[in-house]
Amino acid sequence: MNKEIIQAKLDYSINSDSYRMLLKGIWTGVLISLIAHQLLSH
Repeated sequence: MNKEIIQAKLDYSINSDSYRMLLKGIWTGVLISLIAHQLLSH
């Protein structure tokens, strides 16, 4: 029983880490495209 709970917690923390990385990647991409758009439009 305890092993299952620990495993679930490990899986959850790994998943939230990858989710955070995904969000960071998307945010970075949005910022870069906005900056590029500003530079190109001027």
